[in-house]
Amino acid sequence: MQAVNILINTQNFPPEAGGIQNYMYELANALHHLGHNVRVICDTHATAGQQEFDASQPFSIERINGPKLIRRFRKAQRITRYLRGTNPTLLICDSWKSLELLQLEKRHLLACVCIAHGMEFPKQTTAKKQKRISNTLLTATHILANSKFTASRIHPYVENTSNIQILHPGVGQAHPPSEDDVTKITQLIANRSPVLLTVGRLEERKGQDKIIEILPKLLQDHPQLLYVIAGNGPLQGTLINRTEELGIVDHVIFCGRVSDGQRTALLQKADLFAMPCRAVGDSVEGFGIVYIEAAMLALPSLAGRIGGAGDAVIDGHTGLLCDGDNENDIYQSITKMLNDKQALKVMGQNAQHRAQTELQWEQIANRLLALSTNS
Repeated sequence: MQAVNILINTQNFPPEAGGIQNYMYELANALHHLGHNVRVICDTHATAGQQEFDASQPFSIERINGPKLIRRFRKAQRITRYLRGTNPTLLICDSWKSLELLQLEKRHLLACVCIAHGMEFPKQTTAKKQKRISNTLLTATHILANSKFTASRIHPYVENTSNIQILHPGVGQAHPPSEDDVTKITQLIANRSPVLLTVGRLEERKGQDKIIEILPKLLQDHPQLLYVIAGNGPLQGTLINRTEELGIVDHVIFCGRVSDGQRTALLQKADLFAMPCRAVGDSVEGFGIVYIEAAMLALPSLAGRIGGAGDAVIDGHTGLLCDGDNENDIYQSITKMLNDKQALKVMGQNAQHRAQTELQWEQIANRLLALSTNS
């Protein structure tokens, strides 16, 4: 494919941490390495190392500063000027919010892509916000949803659903752990087995609380079982208190936020990645890239059936899906997986094969180009 001019408009970009931040960075990097002309216009954040990060990238990054509302208008004006002064460009926006204020002219665009993640499309909202979202999406030539679930959340906001396509997020190679990372995690686990692992923000929809509730029952069959929880969040104090009430403190480890290398070491040591997500109001997992990160290391997953996790974990093939609201279903699913080590191994191998053959960022970038430029 001939080199394409690509402008990525995003509110979320490293070195600020977050899932969308990583998504937009990996997409930009993959498009650059495919030989395209990539420029990123993003928000300035009070994050350490921002200038050094920007200078180290192989593509151009321009930051827009100021208070949020002023910043949004400044960015819209800057993007308009940029598009008018260059060859026709593929514009990629990280959400409908980044697209909302843009004054676009078709003659300046190859296409306008709006990426959809899930929670930015509430099931119930005010008439005013409904109209804002609907009017904004009319300006997108392509809406790329991260899962079938997210696509279904968009439907009420558009009359013509033909421009909604599914594009799963990609995954990169796992960050190699250092010797210190491996030593630290090995000492942490201390030969206990089996090891359940959850990596994610400590909040209700992730399901750490449900696993803690069923842990006493799991320990009856697996007395050396260890549950490792990596991440921070508002539920941390409640979860710690509950482990004390249930008398399972010795079987639960709260790691807090871990480095990339430590996360890899944890995934390598775990037997099962367990994040039985559920809906809490409008808060729901739109996809769940962490399941694919586990898959890259041949680790099968237990995920909740609701939301987009069913696109990340293929039920019975790369892991199991369960009712994240039902403790008995979570217990039965974990027990089924832990009690059949051969099936667990095969699911891990299937998960790794899928991650390595279908969900690499270069493949995702090529699919985005195919979806957005072949119309």
